[in-house]
Amino acid sequence: MQISRLSQKIQTQNGILSLMEDLKEALTHRGERMAFLGGGNPASIPEAEEIFAQTYEAIGRDKSHLRSILGDYSGPIGNEDLRSLAAEALALELNFPLTKEHIAFFNGSQNAFYFLLNAFSGTMPDGTFRRIGLPIVPEYIGYADQTNEAGVFAAFLPNVEQDGPNRFRYTLNAKQEYPDDLGVLVISRPTNPSGNVLSLREIKDLHSLCVKRKIPFLIDLAYGNPFPNLIGKEEPIHFSPGMVLSLSFSKIGLPGLRFGIVVADPPVIELLSSFAATGNLSAGNIGPAFARIFWKERTLEYLSNHILRPYYDTKLQMALEILEGVFQTEKIDYLIHKPLGGFFVWLYFPSISITNQELYELCKEESVTIVSGHYFFPGLVEHFSHREKCIRLTYCRSEEEIAYGSKILAQLVAKHS
Repeated sequence: MQISRLSQKIQTQNGILSLMEDLKEALTHRGERMAFLGGGNPASIPEAEEIFAQTYEAIGRDKSHLRSILGDYSGPIGNEDLRSLAAEALALELNFPLTKEHIAFFNGSQNAFYFLLNAFSGTMPDGTFRRIGLPIVPEYIGYADQTNEAGVFAAFLPNVEQDGPNRFRYTLNAKQEYPDDLGVLVISRPTNPSGNVLSLREIKDLHSLCVKRKIPFLIDLAYGNPFPNLIGKEEPIHFSPGMVLSLSFSKIGLPGLRFGIVVADPPVIELLSSFAATGNLSAGNIGPAFARIFWKERTLEYLSNHILRPYYDTKLQMALEILEGVFQTEKIDYLIHKPLGGFFVWLYFPSISITNQELYELCKEESVTIVSGHYFFPGLVEHFSHREKCIRLTYCRSEEEIAYGSKILAQLVAKHS
């Protein structure tokens, strides 16, 4: 059969598809001896899951409300009463007088970014071509394959700084000159995959550039503030006109809800409503039903700061101790990006003689899944050894799983160094 260029594009070297296929495989073979260290699933946290269960039960008890949730369409970007409630709650967190016209709901933030990236890149009505600027890479694997047109990413190299024994950190190149053909700038904070958290000074500089050029500044806060707030000691972002902030319930522990929120200037929200009506018909109702209860009871603030952050801080330290212990036993050459937020450990193997994709394949043969780092550099034209020698691991798995996977990984790296 004949398929379109877009179909060919999304079937070729699709990193997010590979990641989600590995996740499906891990769930299919649950209980077997394997280490699923590649995916982005949140950890199973009993205290959080008890809150979710109580909320689910509360929704089910209100029969008249439940009938509306299950039996009625919402608006393309959510119903006005819930968008107003979201604006009221998020205005306090984001330090801006938000209204419902600043809020849109989507079936996950990935869904929202598909609309956003295509709204501001590609061929313009005047025939010019606009690209998506990634001020610092590596950047989220899920962006690369979302655009309808090819060649739309322009990625810019970071500075690489030593940050202690076996540690490094990417920093924004303050002297970077950005081309005139950019239609939007995009970052995640914390940055997925490295766990980097750009400073507010860096955010302000990028925002000023966008305001000057009259282009949007997209900031993906899936792991950031106001929830789950996994940003270490860095200050939270506040909303300013010209920004487009993307929030998600996935990383608080509810990826199955597929509930994302966009906070943006009203003209952007109005544009997104047109995209949503065409692409989704309407936003789902279950996620907003959870959100209504969370916002009325201020659940998210408690959940983020008293359950999620302490849990993930402890989990990260456990994973680092295991990884470094195994790496040092195997005497391999390694560097870990300083993990400032998110769910991941980003590893650089300077002396490895095979590519990260080949390492991924070898690990998979041993029932260990990782994510090859080459997927995280869309639009980068310069040579950068990190693109071929870095991998991403999640630390959200069990201690046993991390220990098993780390040992296999270390042995393979040692063998091919």
